[in-house]
Amino acid sequence: MRQVTLFLLAATGALALTGCGDKQASESGTASEAATAGGAAGALPADWKATDACTILDKGAVAKALKIDVPQTQLSLVNEPGAQSAATSTCTYLGSDGASVASLMTRWSPIGDNTPETIAATRSTTASTMKAFSDKPLEDIPGLGKAAFLVPGINQLNVFVDEARMMILTVEKVPDGASGKDIAVDLAKQAGA
Repeated sequence: MRQVTLFLLAATGALALTGCGDKQASESGTASEAATAGGAAGALPADWKATDACTILDKGAVAKALKIDVPQTQLSLVNEPGAQSAATSTCTYLGSDGASVASLMTRWSPIGDNTPETIAATRSTTASTMKAFSDKPLEDIPGLGKAAFLVPGINQLNVFVDEARMMILTVEKVPDGASGKDIAVDLAKQAGA
């Protein structure tokens, strides 16, 4: 059930945002804002390559935060950017037994489409999806990126870093006595949030 929930949320977020684009917004200068926030319009920023989420958050940082060995990562769901379509990928961090202990989905838009409306729509879609699994409300996380919210119970942190960048970080293996929320927030900061 947990894997289904994680997949649904990641897929919902990625699908909702992968092709987002507003022609009027890109023509009105949002692409320039995206260039300022995360690299030249149409070109992935060198220091935040959304097509390789594993380079954005090192497995060593995940291992340290979770207090376990994380000897391997798997990169999947890679989408190269187009003129108006986003670059995305997902990095799955694997423990010594080969099981997933965390994941990071990254997204970068060449047109800087992380608008208040997009953020609200993503939050609403995530909340609706979660109602099938939990009655716990989403938790806003102030001071992290442009906007951020946590999906309680599954330790999934959604962060709109700026106009162009977005990430979904899920902490699956929380050490005894630790807070999944605190670990997710700390790792998101290390990933550039």
